[in-house]
Amino acid sequence: MFSHLPSLQLLFIEGNKIETISRNAFRGLRDLTHLSLANNHLKTLPRDVFSDLDSLIELDLRGNKFECDCKAKWLFLWLKMTNSTVSDVLCIGPAEYQDKKLNDVTSFDYECTTTDFVVHQILPYQSVSVDTFNSKNDVFVAIAQPSMENCMVLEWDHIEMNFRSYDNITGQSIVGCKAILVGDQVFVVVAQLFGGSHIYKYDESWTKFVKFQDIEVSRISKPNDIELFEIDSEMFFVIADSSKAGLSTVYKWNNKGFYSYQSLHEWFRDTDAEFLDIDGKSHLILSSRSQVPIILQWNKASKKFVPHGEIPNMEDVLAVKSFRMQNNLYITLTRFIGDSRVMKWNSKQFVEIQALPSRGAMTLQPFSFKNNYYLALGSDYTFSQIYQWDGEKKLFRLFKEIYVQAPRSFTAVSTDRRDFFFASSFKGNTQIFEHIIIDLSL
Repeated sequence: MFSHLPSLQLLFIEGNKIETISRNAFRGLRDLTHLSLANNHLKTLPRDVFSDLDSLIELDLRGNKFECDCKAKWLFLWLKMTNSTVSDVLCIGPAEYQDKKLNDVTSFDYECTTTDFVVHQILPYQSVSVDTFNSKNDVFVAIAQPSMENCMVLEWDHIEMNFRSYDNITGQSIVGCKAILVGDQVFVVVAQLFGGSHIYKYDESWTKFVKFQDIEVSRISKPNDIELFEIDSEMFFVIADSSKAGLSTVYKWNNKGFYSYQSLHEWFRDTDAEFLDIDGKSHLILSSRSQVPIILQWNKASKKFVPHGEIPNMEDVLAVKSFRMQNNLYITLTRFIGDSRVMKWNSKQFVEIQALPSRGAMTLQPFSFKNNYYLALGSDYTFSQIYQWDGEKKLFRLFKEIYVQAPRSFTAVSTDRRDFFFASSFKGNTQIFEHIIIDLSL
């Protein structure tokens, strides 16, 4: 309407019952000094509607009452930055801002952003576990593929912005690939159901992983989890063994290789091991199909783990995962039958804060991106569910459902200021989801 009036300086559109204005209505009016939209029926203005008004001195918005929600965020910010004189902008809603001035709204940061998970990449193969590691400023992912008898190592491609194949470690019924970095050396523990488990080392001259060491078959018969940890600058890992005859075993680095250091929890068919710091002391929690999870504490004198306690009334736990949120320690307990649990350490013991229905669940994985805390609950019988922490209610609320066939693990990976999580599938494709921030004010 005003595109052929570049020299227009004064524009008064008052009392015209105007309800909406197009984003480009004032485009090109660079000489406009005074604009009045007073006494109309405006409740919102499109983002950057005043962006072309370089000479604007005075803006009159009296007699309109605005919805001071996310759509007004840009106006809220613009009012703080503009050199123009602007009349009071009054709010009609939401209820907490009714009849207040837009300038008096404290912040839109929380209310006007949300998050989502969108599929970024689909890997056309099944998997049961995913591990991530950084080496030489690059991000890598190791994926256990039992049906293909591979431990596939992927690298983030900074140009294509995708994860691409980097190396492939072959084996028999591989159920776990865990990277260990010792100085500038990169090792991968490859846990197998058959043929024994092994440790591979990256060889610069061959530009691939080569076998470095075998792990005793007599100790590790049916590996179910690998957990890496460090105590007093010494490197360890533990393999939880779920067979009746196996031994969950701690291995220690001795500058030449990894050797069996301590056997734990004999004959209990352990399903998962989780290392965590409780009140400044190193602990391991072992879950088992045959009894409640036990807590082991590191004894500094003997330099061994010793029994310290248990988590009562929690039989048949498949996995235990820990996470910290606002300086508090939490654990999740995955159960295939019954409800899975979220528990919080209260300086004396773990106490339940939430139960999640989880029939058929194989994993309940905590992860966080940009101060957003999530739980991913994977089930064999239904959609996988992502829960998000609700800071007001102090509980996790259902956030999104995703379809993953027979999920076995969820792993968070961050690179190039982007956040992803890998969803492994025992019966379908492995999926990579990207965590995105959505600005509701746009």
